[in-house]
Amino acid sequence: MKFQMIAPFLAAALLVPALSAQNKAGTETKDPLPLVKIAANIGSNIQDRNLDGFLAIYIDSQSWAAGLKDGDLGPFLKLKDAKPGRSAVLIFSPEKDTGIAVFFDGDSVSGATSAQAKSGKIDAADISPAKPVAKETLKQTQDWEFTKGDVATDDGQSVPGFQISNPAKKTAN
Repeated sequence: MKFQMIAPFLAAALLVPALSAQNKAGTETKDPLPLVKIAANIGSNIQDRNLDGFLAIYIDSQSWAAGLKDGDLGPFLKLKDAKPGRSAVLIFSPEKDTGIAVFFDGDSVSGATSAQAKSGKIDAADISPAKPVAKETLKQTQDWEFTKGDVATDDGQSVPGFQISNPAKKTAN
């Protein structure tokens, strides 16, 4: 996945209409935002960093293969096999030195993991195996705002991305 700074993503998100890779002829598009919100709650509880400025990327079963080939997404997606109804939300810091992956089977969380880069970019060795999620990890700790746009995988497939921001921070300025 190619993104150097969050500002270009946000600018592109505002200019590019939201096109979902899962919106094929004859199929219904599932809104990924509820799963992204759940993943942000989990991420807030398993990481010691504030998610303000992070980017959440939604991968469904149709875009899983493209995600596997992506340099940033692939190491996380390799933790689970692709199957119908499976999806993942991957959350990255602007520096891409922190990553969180939350896996879903349908609407149910099936596991989560996080990684902190030991040097620069997250490497597969930095990622721990996906583990079940405790109920207390699902609790909302922050009221986040999500701005939707598209992100391209390394092979150019468009997938939904969400810029995470703290609405309280905006009102304080």
